[in-house]
Amino acid sequence: MDTALYFQPPAKTSAPEKLAGVRDIMEKRHVRVQVVEERPTPRLVADLWAFWNPVGAIVDCGGEYNEIGAEVFGGRPTVFIGHDRETLPKTCLLVSNDQRETARAAARELLATGYANFAFVHVPGRKKWSELRERGFAEALSLNGMSCSVFRQDASGIAWMKGLRRFLASLRKPCAVFAANDRTAEAVLAAAALEGLKSPDDLAVAGVDNYEPICEHTTPPLTSVEPDFRRGGRLAATMLLGLSMSRGAWRGSRTQTFGPLRTVHRASTRVLAAPDRCASAALDLIRREACNGLAAAKVAALFPCSRRQADNRFRAATGRSILEEIHAVQLERAKQLLGETSVQLKAISDFCGFKNANSLRKFFLRETGMTMSAWRNANS
Repeated sequence: MDTALYFQPPAKTSAPEKLAGVRDIMEKRHVRVQVVEERPTPRLVADLWAFWNPVGAIVDCGGEYNEIGAEVFGGRPTVFIGHDRETLPKTCLLVSNDQRETARAAARELLATGYANFAFVHVPGRKKWSELRERGFAEALSLNGMSCSVFRQDASGIAWMKGLRRFLASLRKPCAVFAANDRTAEAVLAAAALEGLKSPDDLAVAGVDNYEPICEHTTPPLTSVEPDFRRGGRLAATMLLGLSMSRGAWRGSRTQTFGPLRTVHRASTRVLAAPDRCASAALDLIRREACNGLAAAKVAALFPCSRRQADNRFRAATGRSILEEIHAVQLERAKQLLGETSVQLKAISDFCGFKNANSLRKFFLRETGMTMSAWRNANS
C-alpha cells in the first residue's frame, strides 16, 4: 500500500478535521496517511522518504511552519495547507482558508446584532492571515455603511493584554467585536470582564475556528466561524495525488481555497430583541440539547408561565417559536453531517434528535426543498 506523509504542528486546533479530510480521499485510493508531528527539516524529510517512499507530503502550516522553504522538500511532491502565498516554494502547491469569506461570515453574524459600532482585534504580532481577515471584515462592513476600529499591537503577554483593555474601554458601546481567532476572542472576553464590560450587552464577540475547548468554556460561550477544514484536507489530498501522478509537470492552479462551513451561534453574540433571562436560558438549552431529542415542552418549563405564554415570550425575544428554534439547530446539524461523506444517510437521524431516518428525510425536504442525497451531492 502507498503512503502519504502528513506533517502537522503539535496541538494545532484545526488539525483533526484537516487530517480527516485528507484520509477521506487517501483511503479511497488505498493510500495510508503517516502523521509526523515534527518540524520538517531536510534531514528528517530525506530519512522519511527513504523509509516510506511516499507518494508525497502534505504540510499543515502554523507558526514557524510558515517559514519552511523549498529546499526542505527538494522538489518532492508537496502540498502546503495555510502557507503564506508570497513565500510559497515554487515547486509546491497550496490550499488555504478563504480569509475574505471567513470575515464576511463574521460580519453577517455581528451585523445581525443591530449594533452600530464595530471593532476588529488582531492576534499579537503581525500575521498575514490576520491582516486579510481585518480587510475582509472592513469591506463587508463598508458595503453595509459601517466602519470599524482596529486593535493591533506587536507586544505580547501582559503588555498586549493591557493595551487590549484600554482599547475595549475606549470603544463606543454597545460594540460588535470580531477577533482574528478563538484564542484572541477568549482574551477579548477576559479583558472585557476585567473592565467591567458585559457580553453581549456591551460587547458582542465572535471568533474563528470553533475550537470547542475554548468556545464552550468562555463566559459567555463564544460564537465562532468554523472554516471547512475537512474540505481543506480533501483538496490537499486531491492535489497531492495529482501532483504525484504528474511527475512534476503540474498544469493546474497552484492554489485552492476553502471557505467557512458554518457559524456556530453562542451566547457571546446573542442579543435578544427583548431582554428576557428565561429566553436566554431556553436558547442555551436548545443549543446544547436540540439534537438529543429535546422536547419543546421541556424548554417551555423554564418559563414561570403557561406553555402558550412561554412561546410568546420566546418569540418576542428571538423572532422564532421554541419549536422553530429547535428545528433550526437540528437542520444545521444535519447539513454539517451531510457534508461529511463518511456518515451514512440513514445514520444521520441518530445525531439530530429524530426518532427515525424517515422523519428526518421528510423534515429536511420540507425545510430545504431538496432531498438529503441531493443536498449532499450539491455541497460535497
